[in-house]
Amino acid sequence: MRSNQPVTQRENVFPPHYRLISATDRQGVIQHCNDEFVEVSGYSREELVGQHHNLIRHPDMPASVFKEMWATLQAGKSWMGLVKNRCKNGDHYWVSAFVTPVYENGNIVGYESVRIAAQDHEKERALGIYHRLQENKSPVSMMSKAASLLAYVYPIWLIGILLAIGAGVAYGAFAGLLALMASLVMLSWQSSVSRVQWKGLLALSPASYSNDIVAQTYYQDVNYIAQAKL
Repeated sequence: MRSNQPVTQRENVFPPHYRLISATDRQGVIQHCNDEFVEVSGYSREELVGQHHNLIRHPDMPASVFKEMWATLQAGKSWMGLVKNRCKNGDHYWVSAFVTPVYENGNIVGYESVRIAAQDHEKERALGIYHRLQENKSPVSMMSKAASLLAYVYPIWLIGILLAIGAGVAYGAFAGLLALMASLVMLSWQSSVSRVQWKGLLALSPASYSNDIVAQTYYQDVNYIAQAKL
């Protein structure tokens, strides 16, 4: 993997209406780029065209992200994801990228990429996930998974506890215990129904891009919910 050095800790934040566009051949060599891409990257058009797109790759980006991207594109599918790129002077800029294969006579002849500015909360999640991947860890910690699950079940769980307390005060401890058990059954049922519904949405469009790691950089949800939202 290409490691572009040096890097700074300065972020180059570009206007939200910018669209950074480039086109490459099948090997990822830049054939065309628009003025906004030239401006944000800090390279001249002459320095970009004819160079491999990894010229702007930032060393904080895990190799596994690009490996999955290329596997998706070479399979003829579109890819999207959050990418931290390196400017010519070592600064960085974050993009939400959408890359799609370009066809000619039924064959892939290259790829076109359109990038917009990533949002702050997306950058924060992506940075944490990419840092863990660089350290060969799972993309999301068990604590983060537990927090996402808790946020999802908390409203139902809270209602169950309040009902149990109310039943216990009004009708005794046994009634309170029954109410608590009923709330646990309701919680389990609701979780199962929701899981089936979200996974059903994924099944409706099997060709849609729904990589679980990419999905969790965009959405702070349980993985299958994040995939469906993506």
